[in-house]
Amino acid sequence: MLIRFHSNRSQLTGALRQTRRICLYLIASFCLLTPGLSHAVELGWSRTGEDVIYGEVTEFNFDKKTVTIKDRETEKDKTFPSSQLDARSKWMLMLFTSEFYNSIPQDDFGTEHLILAFVFIAMPVLVYLFSFWLCAIIVTRKINPLRTLIALIGAWLLSGFLIVFYVFMIGRHPDSTMTICIIGGLVTLSVASLFIAIIYHKNIFHGLTIIILHSILAPVILASAIYLPYKFGDTEQVDTFFEKRLFIPVGLLPGQEED
Repeated sequence: MLIRFHSNRSQLTGALRQTRRICLYLIASFCLLTPGLSHAVELGWSRTGEDVIYGEVTEFNFDKKTVTIKDRETEKDKTFPSSQLDARSKWMLMLFTSEFYNSIPQDDFGTEHLILAFVFIAMPVLVYLFSFWLCAIIVTRKINPLRTLIALIGAWLLSGFLIVFYVFMIGRHPDSTMTICIIGGLVTLSVASLFIAIIYHKNIFHGLTIIILHSILAPVILASAIYLPYKFGDTEQVDTFFEKRLFIPVGLLPGQEED
């Protein structure tokens, strides 16, 4: 009985330590991300040597390489070459506007599709694998990458299956959408945490800690991969590199022969 008490006490102490660690990571990540996100929103769409436009993109002309933004202050559309945008606005246009993606010709599978597939699929997957591996090392002190691959893919498959099931249930019982989402979310999170814990031979609290930490660290790493080169490198060289290797090949900017 005494041994069981000490064992339960030890598990509770470990869980509290993990909770404290999660809180520290949340606070640190919040402090890191909040200034950058608020600053990005306030800046609007910046053009080199021109006034900043506060508004939303309404059209991107893939052939002419022009972007149209509806000015929030004047309620008028402003059209100008995409090459006039600064580096931050180019990234925002490529990553967060459907107008650019929808403007790419769909009838001919070309270089643009391959590069975009890498940017939107392969690159995030690699970052998420790396992030999950780091989180697992921090929480479990185990560095085996095979465990990472099995745990992450398995958790994704289980979560995907459960999500499909709950979407089906919502279709059958639309009046209970909120209840199904809450219960389904908790069940999915618990199952994924338990699966990860089993792979790493830990308890469910460790699995939950990995998931929460991973959901914070992965976006930080992905954003840092874009932000840090501009912060610590030569701005002109970084701009030139991304223009030649990314923005021109995907069709965001005109090539030299089109200038």
